[in-house]
Amino acid sequence: MLLVIDQKIEGEVRERMLVSYYRYSAARSSADSNMDDICKLLRSTGYSSQPGAKRPSNYPESYFQRVPINESFISMVIGRLRSDDIYNQVSAYPLPEHRSTALANQAAMLYVILYFEPSILHTHQAKMREIVDKYFPDNWVISIYMGITVNLVDAWEPYKAAK
Repeated sequence: MLLVIDQKIEGEVRERMLVSYYRYSAARSSADSNMDDICKLLRSTGYSSQPGAKRPSNYPESYFQRVPINESFISMVIGRLRSDDIYNQVSAYPLPEHRSTALANQAAMLYVILYFEPSILHTHQAKMREIVDKYFPDNWVISIYMGITVNLVDAWEPYKAAK
């Protein structure tokens, strides 16, 4: 959802929306509100969805690191997504040439979660080879959410192991 928000609503607009919401609801807000965390999470990343705009360095992994998540949890999720068919789709698509179709939803989740552990994208060639061979053997353009597509050749350009 963070990628969708960043792609669809410019950072400056998000910041203005937060300020207007805070001003409107200040009388109702409590001392233990999460407004600071929300502001930190939704502030501008420098990303622009305009054609020809350059991608900011370390994007989106620096965006996802704004709110820390337990590293062992991330590692377990990546391991599970790498090794298992979590939606049991392979039985519905038994032919080997349909493997990328069967694992498409899982591949989209794996694409996003890898940004939470960018060292895999940068330095773990064996893991990336396994991921690419299993999930992206014939499909380099993936849908991550409701028609939002990603070209892996462009998205993984800055990452040595992924490239």
